[in-house]
Amino acid sequence: MNKRLIWSISAIVILILVGSVLATEKPSVDLKWYGYFKLDGAYDRNMTSHGNFVMWVQPETQPGHDNQFNMTANETRFGVNATGMNYGNIKVSGKLEFDLYASITGSTIAENKAMLQLRHAYFSLESGHWKLTAGQTWDLISPLNPSTLNYSVLWGVGNIGYRRPQLSVWYNFKSDKNTDVTLAGGIFRTIGTDLTPTFTLALGETAEGADDGTDAAIPSFQGLLDVTHKLASGGQIRAGVSALTGKLQAETNQGNVQKYKNWVMAGHLQFNPTKTYGFSGEIYKGSNLGSFFGNILRASEVNGSADFGGWFSSWVQATSKMQFSAGYGMDDPDNADFASGRSRNSCVYGNVRYALAPQVTVGLELANWVTNYKNAASVKDFRTQSSLILSF
Repeated sequence: MNKRLIWSISAIVILILVGSVLATEKPSVDLKWYGYFKLDGAYDRNMTSHGNFVMWVQPETQPGHDNQFNMTANETRFGVNATGMNYGNIKVSGKLEFDLYASITGSTIAENKAMLQLRHAYFSLESGHWKLTAGQTWDLISPLNPSTLNYSVLWGVGNIGYRRPQLSVWYNFKSDKNTDVTLAGGIFRTIGTDLTPTFTLALGETAEGADDGTDAAIPSFQGLLDVTHKLASGGQIRAGVSALTGKLQAETNQGNVQKYKNWVMAGHLQFNPTKTYGFSGEIYKGSNLGSFFGNILRASEVNGSADFGGWFSSWVQATSKMQFSAGYGMDDPDNADFASGRSRNSCVYGNVRYALAPQVTVGLELANWVTNYKNAASVKDFRTQSSLILSF
C-alpha cells in the first residue's frame, strides 16, 4: 500500500470522525456574567419619594428641617447573558438580571438587608428578519433612557415605560445599507390596582380585592416603529413612535363590574452627530399610566387620568475618561381628573462621570426637583448625589 493511498484513507477517516462528532453535538447555552457594584450617597434639602433615589418630592412636614442624607449599595446589579450554541439557523439568546431594590414595593426591609429584585428574565429566538421574545423585559413604549446617576432615570417626571412579562414579535430590515427599520408588537401583562366602581354601591358592596388588570382577563397590547440611520461621521439618528392600549375592570364583592382603560402614544428621538456628543428625548400623551411610571405614579382612575410629559437629555464625551450629561423632565397630569395629590412634577439635572481606572467610575450629579400638589403648596428639593461604580 503506497503512501498516497494511506494518506487518502487517513484523511477520509478523519473527515468521517469529525463529521460524526459535529453531527452528534447537542444544542447548548453559553453563559456570560456582567454587571456592576455601585455605592450612592445623596444629600436632599427636602424629603423625597424614596430617599435612596427620587421620583417626586414629598410635602413638607417640618419646613426647614426635612433635609436628609442617604447612602446605599442597592443599585448594585448583576446578570447573565445566555447565548445558544448549535441551534442551526436559529439564533437563541436570553438574559437574567437582578438588583437589590425589592424594598421599593413598600416592604419594611432594613437598609443593610436588601433583597433581590428581578429585572429581566427572558429568552429570544431569531431567524432571518424575525425575532420572538418571551419573558420579562422592557416595554416597547418609549424605549430610550436618559443618562442619570439617580436610579430612576426620570421615571415619574417625563420618562415612561418599565419592565413586565410579555410575548413580543420583532421584524427588522434594512431600507438601505445605512438604515435599519424595526417593527415590533406584542401582548403584555396588564398591571393595575383594585379600584372601586364609580356607580352607587349597595349596602356592604366593596371592591373585591384583585388587581383590575388581571380582572380584565385580557393582556395589554404594545407596538413600536423604530428607524436608525448611520451617519458618515460615525454618529447616528434614531427616531420612532410607540403605542399602548389596555383594558382593566373594577369589580365588587357582589359581582358588579365597570370597565376602563389605559393608553399612550409616544415619540422618541436620538441624535448623535459624532461619537463624542449627542441629544435624546421622548414625549408622550395618554391616560392611566401609573404602572408605566407616568401620571407621577398616581393610581389610575375609572373615568381616566389624562397625562402629558416628556424629557430631553444631552451628553458630551469631553475626554476619554470624562463625560458630562444634562437634562430636563416634566410630567403634567390633567388636574381636572382628580381631587388632590401630585399635580405636576419637573426636574433639571446635570452630572459628570470620570474613569478613575479601567471599569471604575466616580460620578457627581446635581438636580433640582419641583413637585406641585393640587390645592396645596408646591415643594422643591435640591439633590447632590455622588456614585462610585465598578463594572464587570
